[in-house]
Amino acid sequence: MEQLNWMVEYAAFVIMLGLSIVIGLYYGCFSKQNTVADYLLGGKHMTVFPITMSLIASHISGITLLGVPSEIYSNGTQYLIVGVVNNVVVIALVIWIYLPVFYDLQLTSVYEYLGLRFDTNVRGLSSLIFAIQLILYIPIVIYIPALAFNQVTGLDVHLITVIICVICIFYTTIGGLKAVVWTDAIQSIFTAVSIVIVIILGVIQAGGIGNVFRSNQEGDRIEFFKMDPNPFLRNTFWTVTVGTTFQWLASLGIHPGAVQRFVALPTYSKARSAAIWFVFGMAVVKVLTGAIGMLIYTKYKDCDPLMANYIDNERKLVPYYVMDVAAKFPGLTGLFVSGIISAGLSTMSAQINTVSGTIYEDFIVKMMGIKVSDLTASIIMKCTALICGFICVILVFVVEKMSGIFQLSISLGGVTYGSLLSVFTLGICFPWANSRGAVCGMLSSLAVMAWIVAGAQFTIYNKELKFVEKDLSIAGCPANTTFTNHTDFSGLIRVNEEVYASPNVSTIYMISYMYYSAVGTLVGIAVGLAVSLLFPMEQNIDPRLLTPFIRNFVYPKYMAEKVPNGRTANNKNDTYELVSQDTKL
Repeated sequence: MEQLNWMVEYAAFVIMLGLSIVIGLYYGCFSKQNTVADYLLGGKHMTVFPITMSLIASHISGITLLGVPSEIYSNGTQYLIVGVVNNVVVIALVIWIYLPVFYDLQLTSVYEYLGLRFDTNVRGLSSLIFAIQLILYIPIVIYIPALAFNQVTGLDVHLITVIICVICIFYTTIGGLKAVVWTDAIQSIFTAVSIVIVIILGVIQAGGIGNVFRSNQEGDRIEFFKMDPNPFLRNTFWTVTVGTTFQWLASLGIHPGAVQRFVALPTYSKARSAAIWFVFGMAVVKVLTGAIGMLIYTKYKDCDPLMANYIDNERKLVPYYVMDVAAKFPGLTGLFVSGIISAGLSTMSAQINTVSGTIYEDFIVKMMGIKVSDLTASIIMKCTALICGFICVILVFVVEKMSGIFQLSISLGGVTYGSLLSVFTLGICFPWANSRGAVCGMLSSLAVMAWIVAGAQFTIYNKELKFVEKDLSIAGCPANTTFTNHTDFSGLIRVNEEVYASPNVSTIYMISYMYYSAVGTLVGIAVGLAVSLLFPMEQNIDPRLLTPFIRNFVYPKYMAEKVPNGRTANNKNDTYELVSQDTKL
């Protein structure tokens, strides 16, 4: 009987991976993927539904499914405001500022824009920053679902990592964007079903939704409008809404993977629809994962598993809860872990597909000046995806030594997101910004954020900086339980209600990690504009490289004129041919 239960648990996992392999084989062997447009843009024959599902799936990783519930359990519901207020603001800015420019230009690589607006140096530096950031981020995405699978099955986490990665690299490499998009769509079904089932079981065991809200209210978990503007508080309304707005602008407005999917749609109106539906889908995901966190608190409010040594770190909290509530239902634990792995696969495949295209377009073609046939280009990109994938597998061994998955992932993105968002914003919104300013802005942002993030992570690792979490109880644990104290602040000074630090820790390291992307962006824009004004350069900017509202203001005469083929520049269903003239247009 026990053997049968294990077979049922593995079934969902095997089916999901099998479908991913079949889709990769289909698009790699029976569907033409022999050109750059086919491999990166799906031949521009994609539809809104799979693109939207792929966007959602690529932004939902094991970090979301395991990190958000842990965040809610430990620190309350303040973060969930991002699913409502933040998403609306972000999508409005994306549709108003960034998307019209990138869709009209129809560029294979989003970094090609920087070569047109500034010069090849700006383009190359930005591509390098992005590629490094992505290769460092993907191992986190891989490790988290592998750890969850290890907790449920007992299989070695490194073996699981290799299996997951090999399958993901396989279908991503041979199938291109079409395989990535359709596997993302199918994998997202596994993820959604697993989340919903866990929530239903959790609500039933908790005695109803009312009991869940009551328990969280009594435990001081329900919190949405903590309006304290102090930037050194970890989670407030302002740190979440303002901070994550910049983070999401970087991951949706100018991220090559997101723009690649928008451009893969045949019309601008469909690209805009995909963006809007994406925001709606992400809001639902945030609410559902937050609900799991509330359910976990309801169940363990009187006996914290971490303090009771049932688990040894927060990464295992969600799998532990799922195994607890779904123990009587064979297959459900396996289904949930398959959902986590699906989320990791979809994110990894999307990122590998994106980074392979970026490396090919911005380094092999542009920087090295190599011209090859479409078939050869497709082979080069597939080999690049293969190499990047295996580098990420090796880096998993580094990630497993770190702690705090949610804060770690946001902090890592904070180093590079600000510099990249600042350079695109300089180009799109500021006509007087030049290449000197762009390079100085990026490097300044990168240096400042590397200093802040590295310093903060080092002090956290040395236990010189600690954060106060919501109260957790062990009153309901069995009498013979051995407890571990995770709230020892001896030798530290209380900075505010949420932060304890050593007297030697610099104040800048205490700034909320939510603000990292915002600080990086503002530093990059400020330095970029200052350098551009102090060291002006002669520029002849094509109006199509500016966002429409700036274009209307700076070039009113151009906007009134007709562009080739008798179409007006205001018609967003049109596309234009843009010819690069190296550093100037």
